[in-house]
Amino acid sequence: MTKGFFVVGTDTGVGKTVVTAGLVGALRAKGVNAVPFKPVQSGAVKGRYGLIPLDVEFYKKVCDLPPDEYNTYALEAPLAPSLAAEISRVTIERDIILKNYAALAGKYELIVVEGAGGLYVPLSGTSFLLPDLIKALNLPLIIVARANLGTINHTVLTVKCAQELGLVIKGIIYNGYNADSATLAEKTNPKIIEQITGVPTLGVIPKGRDIVVDAGKAGNCLELIENHVNFSLLLN
Repeated sequence: MTKGFFVVGTDTGVGKTVVTAGLVGALRAKGVNAVPFKPVQSGAVKGRYGLIPLDVEFYKKVCDLPPDEYNTYALEAPLAPSLAAEISRVTIERDIILKNYAALAGKYELIVVEGAGGLYVPLSGTSFLLPDLIKALNLPLIIVARANLGTINHTVLTVKCAQELGLVIKGIIYNGYNADSATLAEKTNPKIIEQITGVPTLGVIPKGRDIVVDAGKAGNCLELIENHVNFSLLLN
């Protein structure tokens, strides 16, 4: 049976794509036949043969991936998926996403699925939300959070909401930590959140170098994840 994780953020731009790509790349380097999956990509850009999902392009920069379908819906407008789909006159369908996921699950050992924005993101109107997809895939969450001031509230709310929904949380990864300029809040936030929620910290990722997802610049993404994520805890 294929294992997997669903990566969500405490908000938009927190580093889900960097974490997803880095996790897959690191797992593949360890001999795990892992792949990423981005069900819905908003803010895709026009290419010669159609819209290009930039997150998937970033995966390819970081990971040694075989050719495959790693994205179901690519939407041009950089908006919540439901609105971006409405503007494009596209209907995001749960069954099509599940079919694409099943196709990957038939070929790979582990799938890291990346969500869109935070936890409560609408995929189709207000009747099909991201938690509905997570439940359908039956995957544990990896929550990507910031380490800076304010993250206690954002992260604890995300954890508590996920737990109320009956979702399983594997752990939290804090992204963009700068040890050279870290405040006392940044240094202590992960421990405080772990004490409040009981959810373990899977890693504290330092600020990256030359990483620009939209420009396809991988920088030291893989190195950061390999060196700062507790893979024993993740895979246990």
